[in-house]
Amino acid sequence: MSAPNIFDSSAPAHLGGVRGTETAHRKIELQAPEDLTFLVAKLSEAARERIEKEFSTAAAAAAATEQGKDGGIGVDINGEDQAALRRRVEELVDEYVRETFSAAKDSLSINGMDSQELDAELAKIQEGEELAPFDTSLATKIQSLSTQIEAQTLHLASVRRKAPAQSAQRFLSNFEAQLASSAARLRSDEEARLAEARGASVSAGILPPRPEEVGETFLRGVRDLQGVKGGIAATLDRLERAQRAVEVVGEK
Repeated sequence: MSAPNIFDSSAPAHLGGVRGTETAHRKIELQAPEDLTFLVAKLSEAARERIEKEFSTAAAAAAATEQGKDGGIGVDINGEDQAALRRRVEELVDEYVRETFSAAKDSLSINGMDSQELDAELAKIQEGEELAPFDTSLATKIQSLSTQIEAQTLHLASVRRKAPAQSAQRFLSNFEAQLASSAARLRSDEEARLAEARGASVSAGILPPRPEEVGETFLRGVRDLQGVKGGIAATLDRLERAQRAVEVVGEK
């Protein structure tokens, strides 16, 4: 019994009634429609380079032949015909490239696109949509910019980790310095008032002048001392909270 022909559409039932080539070979997978456009553009570019090479060689050979015949400088007497021939060759080659990719569309898979979408992409290519040639310098520049972006991202992540603890430490240092300065001024004022009080003399049995003013001054001094005492307590409370905040940030 002969083996079934895998290229025959009337294949046995165990092949699902389809050609063996449709199930035995994996489709060419492309990531985006631009990949197909790029392939068509590269093939067309290679074809144009070959056409340029062949026509340049033919023109040089014709010029050498004319020079050998006349003994002078060769002149291309068929320049217009050659240009028309070249245009016709380019048209045929472009048509061949388009037909080749149109015939190969069933063997292509572009990121889950269906046949209608693939036909639309091929139609765009046939209308003349092409990709620019690969620019090495531009690619190098893009790579350099990507490296800079990555470095700045790492620097920003490092700053986000260290900045809170550094800010809390600076705040605590400034706060402690201000607290020490305020305490020093308070001690200086108290010492000055005590020295002034020790230097004052009051005669026994003689009341100081304006007793009401003296009493008000004494009461105002008591209130000021009470306010200073309360301010010191609030300041110490803030210092304790700041220290706890620094400890929490340091643990993180």
